[in-house]
Amino acid sequence: MKRQINNTLLELITGIIISAAVVEVLSILVAGFSWKFTSGLWIGAATVIGLAAHMYRSIDRALDMQPDDADKYMRRAYLIRTAVILLVAGAVTFLKLGYVMATFVGVFCLKFGRSEEHTSELQSPKSI
Repeated sequence: MKRQINNTLLELITGIIISAAVVEVLSILVAGFSWKFTSGLWIGAATVIGLAAHMYRSIDRALDMQPDDADKYMRRAYLIRTAVILLVAGAVTFLKLGYVMATFVGVFCLKFGRSEEHTSELQSPKSI
């Protein structure tokens, strides 16, 4: 069971990277190259990769807890991930590291990466 979860996390991270690369290419084709967009996008993507690993670890730990303790633990873990997103967005804004909206696009690559994982699952035939 542990090996399957690790593969899922690896596929999710791969989907995040592919999604961020697609967004980068599309932004270059539409608006031209911008260092601020690129840095914001990849800061967001790197952040969400860390958050995905944190989510995996949180779920893994919560599965070994009692239901009430697991609920409290998962709520706390969610708040930590939300705070990290807000802190990273604040750092990008105040330190002028890139465009904050591009950072949020990088964070949304988690959703696109998850969709990519399901799409590849549907396209590859399973052997019986």
